[in-house]
Amino acid sequence: MTTKIVCLANSLKEGGRCLAGIELVANNNPKIENGLLKWIRPICNTPHGEVPNELVSHLDLLDIIEIELIGNPLSGNYQSENIDFKEDSIKIIGKYDKNLLNLLCDNRRLIFSNRGKAVAKDAIDNLNFSLMFLCTSQFEVIKKVYEDSPGKLKIRLVFSYNEIQYDLPITDPVFLYNYKNNPRLLDGHKELFISLSLGTNWNDWYYKLVTGIIL
Repeated sequence: MTTKIVCLANSLKEGGRCLAGIELVANNNPKIENGLLKWIRPICNTPHGEVPNELVSHLDLLDIIEIELIGNPLSGNYQSENIDFKEDSIKIIGKYDKNLLNLLCDNRRLIFSNRGKAVAKDAIDNLNFSLMFLCTSQFEVIKKVYEDSPGKLKIRLVFSYNEIQYDLPITDPVFLYNYKNNPRLLDGHKELFISLSLGTNWNDWYYKLVTGIIL
């Protein structure tokens, strides 16, 4: 089944990339299903479902992509957006209008149903989604060093959404590259559009990630 999506995440993932976007229909309008925006995360038959870098590293956020999906998305799983695809089918066919990004924003009150940095193993079955897109006008990039990797600087986004503050790691490779080369990258920007993903199990927690940042 040939499907059109706007790329909202092409993020770092163990072994490759996590590619995700919202399905588009006529006139590049977002598809609505059961009252919610229809997300798609194409996956491969790899250890973590990651897409090999060589297949998608050339894709930019807001690229409109045509892709041939195989089968149906997962059901009964928090990563319900996951679906197999034909690996040689990816084609860039346009660019999404940045002025229309508000049409893609989520309206849920909380990020993945809680205020924290992760979802606990005993709560994950209560979720049937793992991707969100939102806009924030209060944000700051911070750098942290952790005891388990003292020589490695971690870059995180601290931001507010519905008057709740979140502090999450950034896995958008293009943003990380640009920020490292220009730490004043966000100066003068009044809002950010960000994609969020819920990762796989790590020590019985499913961590929230900032997988895409659009200035």
